[in-house]
Amino acid sequence: MKRNLLIAAIALLAVAFVSCQKDGVYKPKKKIAKIYNEWTTTTVTTDSDGSKTVTYVQNPFVAEEWTWGDKTLTSLMHKDKDGKVTSTVNYTYDDKNRIAGCTCGNDKAEYVYNDDKKLQSIKITDTNDPDYSIVIEITYADKLPASVKTVRSYTLKKLSAFEKSVIPSCISDAIDADQMHSKATVSSTYNTTIEWDGKNISQVVTTGEKDYKYTATFEYDAKLNPYKGMYVDFEDNNFEDAYSKNNVLKKTVVIANGIGTSTDVTEYAYEYDGKMPSKITYTYEEEETVLGVNYKRTYVNVTTFEYTK
Repeated sequence: MKRNLLIAAIALLAVAFVSCQKDGVYKPKKKIAKIYNEWTTTTVTTDSDGSKTVTYVQNPFVAEEWTWGDKTLTSLMHKDKDGKVTSTVNYTYDDKNRIAGCTCGNDKAEYVYNDDKKLQSIKITDTNDPDYSIVIEITYADKLPASVKTVRSYTLKKLSAFEKSVIPSCISDAIDADQMHSKATVSSTYNTTIEWDGKNISQVVTTGEKDYKYTATFEYDAKLNPYKGMYVDFEDNNFEDAYSKNNVLKKTVVIANGIGTSTDVTEYAYEYDGKMPSKITYTYEEEETVLGVNYKRTYVNVTTFEYTK
């Protein structure tokens, strides 16, 4: 989960793995008009002097506004808690109504499909920096994504919110970790493997630089995932939301960076309006010890959906 929960992840609609859908095409039964976000953060700090608890509450606000054409999503506007527009993403499509690209300021993402009409790659570039690029290449086994190779050639800079909406979180977290060590212009490669249990992703593993390893495992309910094919979970961009048949109930992430490990657990609760969710509540916990001080944080984030009439 990204630390900045002001930005709900962009629905890039990059891939569709529903039998009646095609890759790059998204045709929801109900079109989202607005997404509201709210959260509570509780931090317990324990040291030699005892424990201290701090709680922060963010009231509901409009985090996203979606604009639709006749058949496709044309733009998505992000707002902060004060109503200020922080970014707007615009989408373009090919003659098969598949997403061909999207732009946000200087950032651009381009989508390429293979001969089997599967999403083959995504390339992210910055018009202000011709030497900068991120290329994501997907490899399939039995028509399901099995591995992903990500190559980032860059000058030293942090990932933008737009990039984090395009890049799955298991990869963007690895890039963030690598960014802390890089001091010069370099090219880095990140490898991701995807394991399946029936029609659900059971595990995702990403390896990066400096002995970095990200491992996520999942538990599911028995209900159909209404966002299968959307490459999104409204907080992070995740493989399991795009591909798995059922809804994630619990996600456990273990990150090793060559020095130590951390474990994060997120639990999900759903409320529905018909077959479409009206609300998703995420409960996320993380714990770490730094210089003898223990930090335990609990995030409860609530996302509410408003649909067009």
